[in-house]
Amino acid sequence: MQQEQETLAAKQQALNLVTSIHEQSDGLVREYVREAHQGAPFSRDGFTYPLHQLKDLPWLDINLLPLSPWKSLVFSLSAYSALIGWFASTLKWQRKLNSKAPLLLKRLEASYQHARVLSSSLASLLQEPIPTSQAVPEVNEVFSQKVNGYGVCQCFCDWLEQTKRDMEILVAETEPRGIAN
Repeated sequence: MQQEQETLAAKQQALNLVTSIHEQSDGLVREYVREAHQGAPFSRDGFTYPLHQLKDLPWLDINLLPLSPWKSLVFSLSAYSALIGWFASTLKWQRKLNSKAPLLLKRLEASYQHARVLSSSLASLLQEPIPTSQAVPEVNEVFSQKVNGYGVCQCFCDWLEQTKRDMEILVAETEPRGIAN
């Protein structure tokens, strides 16, 4: 019984963390694509870019995820670990391109830290080692840096949504059921 309570507490703690980060990350992509930061075509209403075309970026394809939320979280762990390096590169690029955009840089720095925290938290919950981050491809062209930065922000938000869903399922499955009369 105590082990079940500890397991539920660990899952609930992870869900609370993901929910908090998800709320804090609301607007990350919107801030990234603002006219003042990236310019056209990023600032156009409804801008999107096919993330699967960005080399080595851990984009989310729900069709490739296992049905088990536990197994899906292993994919999330891998994605957050990869995004750590991507956020480091994006920060470096944006510090050069948008040095006078403190809110954007603050959001990117926070997301970088959040990816690190989520990697650590999921690794602990799953009792898995934190995967080593792959080297981020060298990107020298400014437009490609902007596109990759957009992709990093969008991927991070997509993985947050998926992780939150998986954690909600796991918590719901673990919560004690009411006693039937």
